[in-house]
Amino acid sequence: MTILRRIKAILCLPLALLMLLTGVAPVTTNMQKAREAAVEASISEAFVPVLRFAVATDIHISARDNTNAQRLRRLFETAYRYADGHPTYTPLDAVVLTGDNCDTGSDAEYEILTSVIRESKRDETTMIAIMGNHEFHETAHEGFVRYMQQDLNPHVVVKGFHFIGLSPDPADTWQTPMQINWMSAQLRKAAADDPDKPIFTMQHGHIWNTVYVSRSWYTQMSLPLHMVYARYPQVVNFSGHSHGPVNNPLNIWQNSYTQVAAGTLNYFEMERDIGDNTVPEGSRNAAQYLIVEVDAANRVRIMPFNILTDDFMKTPSTTDGDKQLIWQINDVCDTGSFAYTSARKKTDGAPWFEDGDSVSAESRTAESVALSFPQAEDDVCVYGYRITLKNGARSSDKIVKEIYSGYYFEPMPERLSVTVDGLKAGTEYDVSVTPLNVWLKEGEPIGCRFTAPQE
Repeated sequence: MTILRRIKAILCLPLALLMLLTGVAPVTTNMQKAREAAVEASISEAFVPVLRFAVATDIHISARDNTNAQRLRRLFETAYRYADGHPTYTPLDAVVLTGDNCDTGSDAEYEILTSVIRESKRDETTMIAIMGNHEFHETAHEGFVRYMQQDLNPHVVVKGFHFIGLSPDPADTWQTPMQINWMSAQLRKAAADDPDKPIFTMQHGHIWNTVYVSRSWYTQMSLPLHMVYARYPQVVNFSGHSHGPVNNPLNIWQNSYTQVAAGTLNYFEMERDIGDNTVPEGSRNAAQYLIVEVDAANRVRIMPFNILTDDFMKTPSTTDGDKQLIWQINDVCDTGSFAYTSARKKTDGAPWFEDGDSVSAESRTAESVALSFPQAEDDVCVYGYRITLKNGARSSDKIVKEIYSGYYFEPMPERLSVTVDGLKAGTEYDVSVTPLNVWLKEGEPIGCRFTAPQE
């Protein structure tokens, strides 16, 4: 068996085995609530940065359409505007691009990309970039090195903080065993430099089964990379490839280190866990990135920004109003203080409908119906809905459709409408709409009854 085939076989191991390999202890519900409360309280305290950088992924610069080039320009403009207006710390120290910076990696696309960077970036800002898989369609490694004038696998120190990245080698989202060994050696050097500081790492594909959409889109070297990162709790790893909405609560994952998904400047794509379409309607309305700050106590603050609204993103909770979405790591070296773990599955409650909420069958034909209902409430995020239509006479005869809530749009739609097909003429149907949170935990449904017209 070749080394490559051995790696592929290893990658089939379930995440539970990964957790055993890294010695992660179970977390009780009370412990998790205490961690979340501690982080929430700390977010409201004064935070004086000593480092600030932006992270973007999946820009997909195209020579056919300048939309994404304009979005990248806006990233620089908005990040500098925020930095310039900060009361205590004004630099934007770095901009980090984690791959699929170009759609095909053609010369024309690289010329657009580098032109935007050249015209937008200030001298104070260090540019740190890695490749994704899309750049391999045309110029591959040669084009990246020639146009970006950067190492394929950068290790850069900015204001005393280490940034270490891996480009794919060969194509797609692979890294080689040699690259994994190199990353391990660089992490040792960074940790020896200052064991208390966060170490920022990046590769294009997520580590499998960590952040949102990482079960579908991930680096094929997830297991060996995970085992390297897991030796260093201070690792904060950024990745992309998936195009998952950056404000999904599952886009930060902590266990033996921290994994963060950087969103997308191109289009949304969802996990294969609801409905039959992972690319929702309106998916091109996506232009999101992260502003990351570190203070003198090595606390890390991660703030998603929405280029389309020209503002920091709000929490996707329907009960928080206009509260800014902030992820904060108070102690990067203490896994016992990590708040964004899978224990949230137990502490996050199910969504609910308000008293008096109802479903209306607004228009119907013999074969279809248009249903309308208000958004449910949730303290974290209403992810989607399961809509069930049962034949009143034969309850086993049913139609099931699942839809996303649109939490990834700002503002989030207050009411949803969906057309359900496959009805039988003259049949009475009982409708049930069940809200789902990001863990697919079900709330209590609301419903209605209607009869499909005769032909």
